[in-house]
Amino acid sequence: MASVLMRAAMTRKLNQAELHSLLRQSPSLFFAHLFPKIDNTEGFECPWHLHAISQHLLEMYHGQCRRLIINAPPRSLKTSMANSYFIPWLLGKNPKTKIIVVTYGDDLSTTLARATKKVFLHPAYKRIFPHTVLENDRMQATNLRTPQGGQVIFTSIRGALTGLGADWIILDDPLQAAHMRSEVRQDDLVQVFRQSVTTRLDNPQTGKMLLIQQRISPNDLCGDITRDPAHPWTVLSLPARFDEPAQFNLGIFGHKEVTAGELLTPNRMSEQFLSEKQSEMGDAAFCAQYLQHPLVEDDCPIDFGKIKYISKDEFSQIDLVPTIFQSWDTALSDKPTADYSAVTTWARFEDGRLVLIDAHRCRVTSEKLQSIIIRNAIAHSAQYVCIEAANHAVDLIRMVREDLSNRCIVNSVPTGGLSKMQRLEAQLHKINSGKVYFVRDEPNLNMVTQELRHFPHGRNDDLVDSFSQALSQMGIGNGMPLWRIS
Repeated sequence: MASVLMRAAMTRKLNQAELHSLLRQSPSLFFAHLFPKIDNTEGFECPWHLHAISQHLLEMYHGQCRRLIINAPPRSLKTSMANSYFIPWLLGKNPKTKIIVVTYGDDLSTTLARATKKVFLHPAYKRIFPHTVLENDRMQATNLRTPQGGQVIFTSIRGALTGLGADWIILDDPLQAAHMRSEVRQDDLVQVFRQSVTTRLDNPQTGKMLLIQQRISPNDLCGDITRDPAHPWTVLSLPARFDEPAQFNLGIFGHKEVTAGELLTPNRMSEQFLSEKQSEMGDAAFCAQYLQHPLVEDDCPIDFGKIKYISKDEFSQIDLVPTIFQSWDTALSDKPTADYSAVTTWARFEDGRLVLIDAHRCRVTSEKLQSIIIRNAIAHSAQYVCIEAANHAVDLIRMVREDLSNRCIVNSVPTGGLSKMQRLEAQLHKINSGKVYFVRDEPNLNMVTQELRHFPHGRNDDLVDSFSQALSQMGIGNGMPLWRIS
């Protein structure tokens, strides 16, 4: 998109002064203009998520936001955009700005410092911001100064912070991913951040703090400082694959709508790449670093190694006619903060296999939900539609039953007063005995996997309820788990 704007600017025959003025207004345009020159990258197309980052950085610059967290996968250009190029842009706008950059180690700090200094010294930068120069081009990269009093100090979380002050504090990967399971290192980082880093702002009322990191665990710095619902941080989460619809403000580029299952950068991180990474890294590391959803596995009762997978081709070649079940957990509101209405669609075979073939969730009113349930049942030729017998769903179940009376059986399923965890535990024997299959490479099923892995601590559990209810309706057993995995 940036290249499109640049070409449009050229077709309007902008002179160099007008072009440079445009670059001074947008960190992402500035980045898109300089990055290919400095990193010798041919055919670079600025991905949309960098414009989303840029808009958030602009809001910080203008004082509309003072605390920002950017969560994005490795190699997504988040550090280049929000650190190595944003710092020169900031000093270009105001060469008096003082910045402290904190990383997990001295080697990374030195690497980032050199990358940042390289931007300052490039001829193209000097043409865009001619009044911002370094005091001494030969000074060490970890301590850059301008004649106007601006300063950029690069240090590590264990480096000396005493006596330092700044207008901006940028924390970029303050803990290595290799330490994702070290509670000692994570607790130590949190203490240093709270007791030392946060005290380094010259003006606590106007100073800015920016945290750039891939998630590495539920208790990483991002997780700790956002645990309190009243926290002051704005969080921009950019997973490699989105598990729910979202909208992003791209500033001068408008808005970006993403759908569930959409990839952040399909050209750089394809579905095949992500699948290989997941196998290579393991689920816990992959979900944290690439999907920005760290797993809390200690309390989840499911042994995910017991869930089997079947390809779409293998599924279509099964020489048995399945019975199709749809299981609904309903909510009757379309407000952004409301629970989802969630459905899982299953194929039950005579040999005992229970295959999850599709899943969806939505936030809609009862009137719309009724038609959605009916459409889904018809689309999958469902023989059974199972809806949780919640108080709010009594009329919905009655109307759906009337509409589908000639097509399938609609069951109202009571919870029996059991908790969500008890309902899931009661179906573990079907997973542990190898009866439960997921269709492989079905993007919608990623949502189910994520909710199950985060249960009972995840943000959403509507698909978990649908999952448990479906298993309860597809087979006869004593309802007790053979064992619990913890």
